[in-house]
Amino acid sequence: MGQPTQLFPRCFDVRILLDDAPRYRGTIHDDAVARARGYKAALIPGAFVYGHISRVAIDSWGADWADRGAISARFRKPVYNHDEVTVSAGPLADDGVFQRSMVSVRNGDDEEVATGWVALAHEAVSPPDRAGLRLLPTPEDPPAVSPGEIQAGAPLKSRERVLSAADFKTSLSAFAETHPIYEDIGFVHSGMLMRTAMGDVNSTWKFPAAVVLVEVETQHFERVYPGQSIRTAGHVAETFERKGKHYLGTDEVLLADGRPAARFRRTQIYG
Repeated sequence: MGQPTQLFPRCFDVRILLDDAPRYRGTIHDDAVARARGYKAALIPGAFVYGHISRVAIDSWGADWADRGAISARFRKPVYNHDEVTVSAGPLADDGVFQRSMVSVRNGDDEEVATGWVALAHEAVSPPDRAGLRLLPTPEDPPAVSPGEIQAGAPLKSRERVLSAADFKTSLSAFAETHPIYEDIGFVHSGMLMRTAMGDVNSTWKFPAAVVLVEVETQHFERVYPGQSIRTAGHVAETFERKGKHYLGTDEVLLADGRPAARFRRTQIYG
């Protein structure tokens, strides 16, 4: 268990399928709604593409990656429900601290829809100091914000929750994840951790439109298991406007039973 099953370079094909979560109904992530708006099918959230990229790391480094691995993904073009994509990972480069492989995701028209990398540190990575993190509760009625209103330095808020066995199973189904390591060892999928932190943090405000994930970089510090209590702390790292779109960059630390388990640096369009 935890040993690699694939090496670099490599590539594999994935058929992208959304799960039937009720939260997607009536949104752009619903096939009928998306087609009515002129898209060929429902748009896939970036978190799902991120989850598929993480397969490269798990296949290659096993459980070690959940302890000291890292991943970066930038979403360049829309991915649609039922798309066939190819995930390609290049040869490893070693800088003495990390082994790293560059990753590209291409659709059936050979368009690059996402880029990024996966990496494994040679030694454990020191997590952020727990004492410097502010844990603030999600407001019952989050304030509405207009484009450009959010300021750098603003604290992020979240709720505390216990990851259940049902959450764990649902996340594997959502990512169409079949790697036996998750059942054999039982740690939580990186995609679920990122989605959970993203969902908690985004409940800090009421946004003027649906947010769009643009880029995320993750560093893992330890595995997370069902039954642990999780919470997210962090702040707005930057905000900027480009071509009429307003961007929000956040620095988030996911705590599991009070210990930093992962850090997410995330950029999204919020208006």
